[in-house]
Amino acid sequence: MRISTLLILIGLTTGLARAAPLPLEVVEYVDHYRVVLYLDKDQLQAIPAWRPGEGDPPMSLGAAVSRTLVWVEKSSLLKGARIHELSFKPVHNFEAQNRWYYLVELRQSGKKHFLAVLPDGDVVPAIRESGR
Repeated sequence: MRISTLLILIGLTTGLARAAPLPLEVVEYVDHYRVVLYLDKDQLQAIPAWRPGEGDPPMSLGAAVSRTLVWVEKSSLLKGARIHELSFKPVHNFEAQNRWYYLVELRQSGKKHFLAVLPDGDVVPAIRESGR
């Protein structure tokens, strides 16, 4: 009886693991922080390929700033936050596919927050961890 129960549990766990793929973890190091964002496969595929020197990036700096400001305005936790720094970065482990995104550092009362703005317009909050 115990073996059959164990086999059923293993089968269910394996089936669930296949049904929900794990998101891609993108890690950046900014100052003394580890910044982590999670993208699912659909988000990654929606990022258009772009190579430096081959035309304009798929999203302008102005559009990334606008998306960020709208996100901040709607967020009760980020009220009053201001853009401190914005950089266009390749998605690590997908450089060969030429996938890029904007990493935005916000400041709010001396505290740092991070967001990612994807070229399709999605804004993804990032997790900030201390240390390297």
